[in-house]
Amino acid sequence: MIEPGGYQFSQASDPGRITLYLMANDWVSHQEPGGVLWSTQDEAYEVFLPRHRQMRGYDSHVATLLKTLSVAEGRSEAKISLEISVSDADVHYIHTDPDAEPGTTPIEEGVKAFESLRQWVLSGAVLTATPQPRVVQPARKPTKALEFMRSVRLGPTFEGSYILTAYIPVSGRNSQTEIEVDDPLVRQASQPFERSVSLKLREATKEAIGAASEVLQDNNGIEAFTRRAECGVNANLCEALAGFTTKEGGQARIDATWALSRPVTSTAPITLSRDQVGVLRDAAKEMRAAAPEDDVTIVGAVVRLHREGAFGAGEVSIAGIVEGQSNSRLRRIWLDLPEDDYSLATRAHDIGITVEVTGNLERRGNRSLLRNPYNFNVRPDSA
Repeated sequence: MIEPGGYQFSQASDPGRITLYLMANDWVSHQEPGGVLWSTQDEAYEVFLPRHRQMRGYDSHVATLLKTLSVAEGRSEAKISLEISVSDADVHYIHTDPDAEPGTTPIEEGVKAFESLRQWVLSGAVLTATPQPRVVQPARKPTKALEFMRSVRLGPTFEGSYILTAYIPVSGRNSQTEIEVDDPLVRQASQPFERSVSLKLREATKEAIGAASEVLQDNNGIEAFTRRAECGVNANLCEALAGFTTKEGGQARIDATWALSRPVTSTAPITLSRDQVGVLRDAAKEMRAAAPEDDVTIVGAVVRLHREGAFGAGEVSIAGIVEGQSNSRLRRIWLDLPEDDYSLATRAHDIGITVEVTGNLERRGNRSLLRNPYNFNVRPDSA
């Protein structure tokens, strides 16, 4: 087991952040010479926080403070240190259920879980940037969502089950310009983009799991998911949730702590059962099969060519993948090309180089079709 002291968070010992953490957790302050004595409401625990880092013995006081908090809260020093150090971030915890020693996971399953975490956060970012209901999110992600993803950070894993952590920096409240409003819709609209992602992620996740429960209880079909599209339920989200279980028939739990710089009411963990995982996985496949995907880019090799005469447009088959999808598998995709593009496809087929093309992907029976193709080109790295 990794000792809590092994985790080093550069800002966990900042007196301002520690104060923010203690205030958010209802500790009571008492001014003392050189600092503040903090105690729990029932005075069962107390800690001393020096006023400045430069004061003699500051590090020793902070170490004692963290140990006391760990005992008072029944949580590890590592997790408390993380929450203090990222008090300006929403922290999301994914408790996976690997078939391995506590605190470890098989490497292949771990890679899948981390990629699912990325896809889960990205689905919330896309939903926030483009709130139009869709059962499959576009392959071409909004610029704002991609920029947001660059700010998201992975945190350390923890002992127990294999716990993934991701934190989303959230800007603090500006008391001079922000006014508290009772209407929840107005409050949500006034949230910064980063906080909106966190909130919509949780709501969409609860809706998706609710849809899975409905299918299990009432034998309902895919409509249990599609009618929740306005709540953010889509194939991308369902695939990510199903990927949090790191073994066949496993389960997962999703928890969050909220940026202390912009506090909200604490939220309960979301539990994902093994039966729900199977329903989510099947629902994602059905949603992808039923709905066209707009503006996807196919990358692969031309494997078949057909046209009626020596000139003119023709039909092409590409064995390739959908660029940008974490779960892309090799598939055969059919499309019609005008004469110039068909000639380029013929040359690519003859010399075996990779091509790319963008269009709207849909399924008809056993065949995947790319409608309205454009930007048919040879990949620069294969020319």
